[in-house]
Amino acid sequence: MDNGCKTRLLQASNLTDCITINFIKMSKKRLEMTKIRLKLRKVAAIAACLAVVVSVTTQSAFAQTKTIHVIPETAKIFYNGHEVGNGSYQVKFSKKDDFVILKFTAPGYIPKTVKLFKENPKKTIAYELFVDEAEQNSLGSKEGVDFANKFFTVTCKKGMSEDVVWKRLMNVAVNNFENVEVRDKSAGWIRTAWTKTSFNYQTVRTRLEIQLQFTGEDELSYKVKISTEIADNECGTGNECFVKYDRILKKYEQIITELQTSLGSNF
Repeated sequence: MDNGCKTRLLQASNLTDCITINFIKMSKKRLEMTKIRLKLRKVAAIAACLAVVVSVTTQSAFAQTKTIHVIPETAKIFYNGHEVGNGSYQVKFSKKDDFVILKFTAPGYIPKTVKLFKENPKKTIAYELFVDEAEQNSLGSKEGVDFANKFFTVTCKKGMSEDVVWKRLMNVAVNNFENVEVRDKSAGWIRTAWTKTSFNYQTVRTRLEIQLQFTGEDELSYKVKISTEIADNECGTGNECFVKYDRILKKYEQIITELQTSLGSNF
């Protein structure tokens, strides 16, 4: 092989080595660039996730709005003690509010008070008022019967003996109540046990108390009170659940009539 040929072969070999070296260098750079792009994508994904978390956290921390609907639509809505509308209302929570107090009222229905929490996941919430069966089955001042939880005086007809009056008072008590807790003739004191009347969502309890009232020697007078209390069945029927009720169940209205007819009272 002549010298010219050898020189060309050596040059070709060097060129091949150079190309190979440059290819390897470029491959390394591409690999590094690929790694960098992958890292950048990972950082971008993490940033996007963080943005979502921050957004959710911000929504939770700041104002939220919930829409409430009440049945019947005529129900009045009270927001933290202030009347704000009828039937529906948008509750806006401020950053500092964890909950709000809502009250709903409507004639003929049982009032409802609820605590609405900001963390409640529902955006729309419906509440229903139940028919007030206790009111439907009772009488109060608007019906002209204003005797609940008040003493009124029964003045007996002249000439009636204390024995006769006592018997008639006892008849009124036992005819309307199952149990008589106190029957002290010498003290002129009668008191029945509580009698409970249950409805779907409420319980009403009633009792009768009669006390001798000392007046003139020629007449007998007694103080009479029909006590009535009401409880929400969700609470129960323990003493702590009952509160005074300013109405008398219709079935006890006859007590007043019996006192009028049997004793000739002046009330």
